[in-house]
Amino acid sequence: MGAQDPTTIIAISTPRGSGGVGLVRLSGSRALEIGRLLFDAQPCLGVSARHVSYGRVIDGKGRAVDVALAWYLAAPSTYTGEDVVEISAHGSDAVLELVVDRGIELGARQAEPGEFTRRAFLNGRMDLMQAEAVADLIHTQSSQGLRVAYGVLGGQLSRRVRSLKGQLVDALSRLEGMLDFVEEVSTADVGNVSQLVSRVAESARSLGDSFADARVRLNGFRVVLVGKPNVGKSTLLNALLGQDRSIVTDTPGTTRDWVEGQVNWAGQTICLVDTAGLRKAEGTAEEAGILRTREQIMEADLVLEVLDVTREEQTRRTVLSEGADDSTITVLSKVDLPHSEASQVAHDTEAIRVSAVSGEGLQRLQEVIVNRLPKDEGSNGAPSRERHREALGMIERCALRATDQIGEDAWELAATELQAALRQTGELLGEGVDEAVLDRIFADFCIGK
Repeated sequence: MGAQDPTTIIAISTPRGSGGVGLVRLSGSRALEIGRLLFDAQPCLGVSARHVSYGRVIDGKGRAVDVALAWYLAAPSTYTGEDVVEISAHGSDAVLELVVDRGIELGARQAEPGEFTRRAFLNGRMDLMQAEAVADLIHTQSSQGLRVAYGVLGGQLSRRVRSLKGQLVDALSRLEGMLDFVEEVSTADVGNVSQLVSRVAESARSLGDSFADARVRLNGFRVVLVGKPNVGKSTLLNALLGQDRSIVTDTPGTTRDWVEGQVNWAGQTICLVDTAGLRKAEGTAEEAGILRTREQIMEADLVLEVLDVTREEQTRRTVLSEGADDSTITVLSKVDLPHSEASQVAHDTEAIRVSAVSGEGLQRLQEVIVNRLPKDEGSNGAPSRERHREALGMIERCALRATDQIGEDAWELAATELQAALRQTGELLGEGVDEAVLDRIFADFCIGK
């Protein structure tokens, strides 16, 4: 599909299922023509652009099937950069599908996943990073993720990448000038270009370093529950989630793999993970589960080490040994039951005391988890996709190699490296990107966006 695709597309742009309202969107050169045949209003739809009209949805036999609102948006000042008609009817699948089917009969075609946003990109309404952020904005479940996605959609990341591109263009033009006038190049000239290229490397590194924080705020922080068998991890997970996700039994080793569920606390998306109990494994299956537990600990943003106050053998942090640090919270479970006075954790004043049965301490534990999560370090406008991270890493490596080559008077090689880095900034922005890349990116979008 090219930037001048002549077809008009149509799709339902709201979630399926019964609802108060539903939206059907048309985009393309025939959007208004088809919209007028679908929607009967007085005055006629589109007499005034951006004017909301009240009228009736019409089926193929000219019968009214619903009352609705509709509006016409004239190119190029629209989301897609094309003529757009949007019809807001009652949120019945039957009505919305009738509108789409009738639109297809009149010459439109069903939009592909992400095709409205793809057209917005191809028509210059946004760059490729902003287009990707549309999907992130739709799928994020937290206010923190919303800030990250909107920062990219709003152009903050694009401005930083364009600044990086400007630095590269400046350094490359000076370097190519040195190649054209070798006899006139001074030591100071070489030093100035070398400093410019070093700043490119530092800028790319700084931008790439913000990837991890932005990504975790979009996807959610991982909080992993660990402990010996039967200390109450699974019961605690179910209580924190407010639903039964983990199987709870008195038999040690029941949890062989991790079980996870998602919550949203204080605007943060948090993935809570229950793991296999840590002990000497009794069998291959349990051994594999314990290995996965240790892998989960390594990937966790926070670890909840769950200890049982009713058991004498419980000793603080024995199960984590080398893994315990400031990202570990000690949780004393089953505090509604009689404590073992011999337990070394029964009177631990630093630990969070909870009962998954009575609910004691659960609110406090939630607050401590939220407060212990990594703080936002300016993830707005940060790279949030793996392709962003890879491109920025390539730019940094190219700039570092170019710096070394400039110092060795291998200026032509350095220019080649800077040209490669410049191509990476173009790929980030979507300049000259091929159709296969676009197909891969927009395949993740929903139909209607």
